[in-house]
Amino acid sequence: MPNARIAWIAAAFAFACASLLTATPPARAQAADYPSRPIRFIVPIGPGSSGDTMTRTFAEHFREVAGQPAVVENKPGADLTLGTQAALSAPADGYTVVLVSPSATVINPLFVKNLPYRPEDLLPVLNMTRHVAVLITSPDSRYKSLADVVAAARRDKGGVSLGTYGNTYRLGALDLGQRAGIAFNHVPYKGASQAVTDVVGGAVDLALMDIAGAAPLVNAGKVRALAVAGATRHPLLPEVATVQEAGYPGYTLYTFIGFAIHAKTPAPVARKLEEMMRKVMADPAVRAQLAQQSGGEVVGTGRKEFTQLIADEAVRYRELAKLVGDEIR
Repeated sequence: MPNARIAWIAAAFAFACASLLTATPPARAQAADYPSRPIRFIVPIGPGSSGDTMTRTFAEHFREVAGQPAVVENKPGADLTLGTQAALSAPADGYTVVLVSPSATVINPLFVKNLPYRPEDLLPVLNMTRHVAVLITSPDSRYKSLADVVAAARRDKGGVSLGTYGNTYRLGALDLGQRAGIAFNHVPYKGASQAVTDVVGGAVDLALMDIAGAAPLVNAGKVRALAVAGATRHPLLPEVATVQEAGYPGYTLYTFIGFAIHAKTPAPVARKLEEMMRKVMADPAVRAQLAQQSGGEVVGTGRKEFTQLIADEAVRYRELAKLVGDEIR
């Protein structure tokens, strides 16, 4: 992906934010009454992931701040594209919020042909958390470590199946395969729960998923964790080695989870929504609950910081794109 393209994406996000600095009197009047009806939170992945769980927690507290119902709706499919497009197809009035991650904001625009939206169509509002991935297998699996997986994949090319949901984890798996000199048999899923079900049942050998969803299953003996994709070991699974410890220095797979709205939302409405969301995140009890559910760092930054993070991630994933070429398409 050319540097110019990355710069264009970053500039487009910056332009979207700059557009919020001006507003017409009708828009200000609209903000004065906002919100006056239920707000819909679209989760573009299926139930069972930490993103879904955190959205439901956030919505529960958000309705108290907003004084209006907050409805959570799952719309999984097409690597988060269906749910993201559904949010962008709704009126740009601040009443439809979509959960965003690197897949929707950075990876899909880089890799997916004929994507039905542009990254600048989304206005980042709040970054909730940053958390890390973990590689899991069945407790009855022959794989006891990442080294076992790599050895098997080298013996039987394409014989080790790995389930992922969303292009963030797919790209992370491709990156790991490149570093290890192996090729996984990739199996795409709409959400974490489906991938875990197939891992437990033996239909797929491995899955790469968020650590918050995996840790309770590991502790209950339902799955086995083989490696954590962080720079250091994770407090939820302190006995599990990192991918770097297994011999692949520099490998990490972190994701961010946050909220965005249509970039054409009136500026005063967008500012009011951000204020309400940041008020929710200022509650220590909410932050503690989200930390437990995400298994990661609770961030809580607003529009400006979140926009910059996405621009930075676009640069980082461009470098990964050079490694995997067209494999993700």
